[in-house]
Amino acid sequence: MKYLKSAVAALLVLPVFAFAGEVKVSWGEFDDFIDVRPAAETKSAFYKRVKTSLEKSFTELGEKLPEGTVFEFRITDLDLAGDVRYGGIREYRLVERIYFPKMKFDYQLVDAEGKILKEGSESLKDMNFLDRIRTPAQYRKDGFYYEKYMFEQWFEENIESQFK
Repeated sequence: MKYLKSAVAALLVLPVFAFAGEVKVSWGEFDDFIDVRPAAETKSAFYKRVKTSLEKSFTELGEKLPEGTVFEFRITDLDLAGDVRYGGIREYRLVERIYFPKMKFDYQLVDAEGKILKEGSESLKDMNFLDRIRTPAQYRKDGFYYEKYMFEQWFEENIESQFK
């Protein structure tokens, strides 16, 4: 019985290791982006938080690629959902339909042998970003949700779908 449990566990874990690609991201100059403005924190801390949060999400996407495959991209512009407003002595980010997220990037998808499978430039925008249902817990735990979701949808349709 003990061996049966181990065998079942191994079979469940194997598909996880079947895909182990890599995502490499580089960034343009944050000060040149359309809107990566902090509301209630310093620029450097906010930039670091944006980078860390988005890069974590991008890295997780690499797990969906075949082993040895590298998706490399450079973010050339970013416009976060919402707009920074001034309210008394505080700044805050107002999220409304007219302030939808946008992202521009150049990319290259390379297989394990070094062959370029796909490359190009993209300009994403999600004008319906407020139409998805989300629970309050998702808002609290997942910063930059709208930007991550927009990129993940593009990635699944244009990159991951090539390997199915």
